Amino acid sequence: MLLRAIIIDDEPRGVSALKSVIEEYIPDINVVAESTNAGEAIKLIHDYKPEIVFLDVNMPEMNGFDLLDKLTWKKFNLIFTTAHEEYALRALKNNAVDYILKPVDHEDVRAAVIKIKDRISNVEDHTSAVNYTRMITELNYYQKNKVLVSLKSGIEAIAFHEILYLESRSNYTKLYLTNSKVIETAKPLKDFEDQLCASNLNFMRVHHSFIINLDKVTRYLKSEENILLDGVQKIPLSKSKKEAFYSWLSI
Repeated sequence: MLLRAIIIDDEPRGVSALKSVIEEYIPDINVVAESTNAGEAIKLIHDYKPEIVFLDVNMPEMNGFDLLDKLTWKKFNLIFTTAHEEYALRALKNNAVDYILKPVDHEDVRAAVIKIKDRISNVEDHTSAVNYTRMITELNYYQKNKVLVSLKSGIEAIAFHEILYLESRSNYTKLYLTNSKVIETAKPLKDFEDQLCASNLNFMRVHHSFIINLDKVTRYLKSEENILLDGVQKIPLSKSKKEAFYSWLSI
């Protein structure tokens, strides 16, 4: 499946770098047009109606989000390219298929193209909603110090250091934050464990129902088999997790 693409970046070297990566590593993409001018890019998108648009976020006269607002034809797969990772949430809200940080890596581009092919194969209407659960997982890579949590009202980015502990409640999870705020999400605790406990972050699942921020541990009450967080909150330590926790304590 050969996909037609347009590259939009106000920096010529940005266009050249991405085009070179595509030509060398991604034979499935044919770059039919490129532009360093947002106004010209709008006309190119309408004229060519490509399957993919690579769009830089930071452009001087009109940024990528403003450009999208001016389009009347949007039946393409959008991939944002930028050097600034803080735009991840906004990119997600604009139904971006992927979000690639500069300097562009060919593996990131290849992964994005695979997702687009899957999307085209599985969904006839290219404008249908993106799989938010999968995208949140992917964007977590770019939110290096935050976890993205899907809520009924939208999506919230929570800094790791703000998390005291997480508790499993049947088919949903509660996040208890250091400011006494409690957040509920339909995401299961296992998903948080995969991200927080398997990425060399300072979190540990100490019980079937609890993941704690090890930075918040102030005391271990051995007689009660409870872990004290911030001096007040007691979290039970299960027998199956003792060895790992004791190892962390170096005892």
